[in-house]
Amino acid sequence: MIMYKKNINGVLLLDKPIGLSSNKILQKVKKIFCAKKAGYIGTLDPLASGILPICFGECTKFSDYLSNSNKRYYVIAKLGITTSTYDSYGIILKNQIVKFSLFKLYESLKIIKNQLFQVTPSYSAVKYQGRPLYKYAIKNDFIPKILRKIKIHQLNLIKYNSKFIELDIICSKGTYIRRIIHDLGKLLQCGAHVIFLRRLQVHSYKIHETFTFEQLNYIIKNDFNKNHNIILNSFLLSIKNIFFTLPEVIIPNYNNIINIKNNIFYSYKKYPSIFRITIQNNNKIFIMAKIDKKKNIFFYKFLNIN
Repeated sequence: MIMYKKNINGVLLLDKPIGLSSNKILQKVKKIFCAKKAGYIGTLDPLASGILPICFGECTKFSDYLSNSNKRYYVIAKLGITTSTYDSYGIILKNQIVKFSLFKLYESLKIIKNQLFQVTPSYSAVKYQGRPLYKYAIKNDFIPKILRKIKIHQLNLIKYNSKFIELDIICSKGTYIRRIIHDLGKLLQCGAHVIFLRRLQVHSYKIHETFTFEQLNYIIKNDFNKNHNIILNSFLLSIKNIFFTLPEVIIPNYNNIINIKNNIFYSYKKYPSIFRITIQNNNKIFIMAKIDKKKNIFFYKFLNIN
């Protein structure tokens, strides 16, 4: 039976299962929806589970907006063991005795929270000279230290003992939780690696709003009335839902869009550098605009929802 791919617009908040790469689960979801175009927001390692937004169709144009937002994680680390990948999938490099004070732990967490830059793990998909770093690491080739600017907004200790530590972390795009745990292990002089990682939030969207892959599969396999397309589409967030947090500028009609560049900054100068434009009585066209450092306005993305 030939499955025809469809134009679908929206975002699915998926609860990614442990054991699959982000791209692998994307392909499975894309097949279930028979979607022509789809992409995910914020890579999760195979070890990790949790919220993985999947954008369909026109929503892929705005994927960088969600990607640039803060994320929240719950992590459990094993103390006393350092691994090559900074998680339980790696080779054990060192075993150490765990012995530190509560004062030392809080001081170490404070140091990490105040970090402005982070060294990217060798086993990562970040590219150097066109190749992912993990390909260099596998062959034991030279890997340069790649620094990335990060911001850790929250680093809360949930509980700990001589074997494990649990943390609640809110951080910026590009922050590696594996690296945070590895650095913490070094500061505590005992080593540490991630054994459990779950992403709880992306932007304003939280884990309780997600759907599992098992739920999607169940609908396909048990939909005897062949209404699965309607049911699946009801799982998707609309574009308006995604961008409701952005400041909004409303214009009467599409013809006014040329004039908006001349006066919008003065009328809406209280807004941040990115905002959305909606056209009155038109629920199909959505535009994202930017104000650059020179106070010039340009249109960032256009979407036309049919």
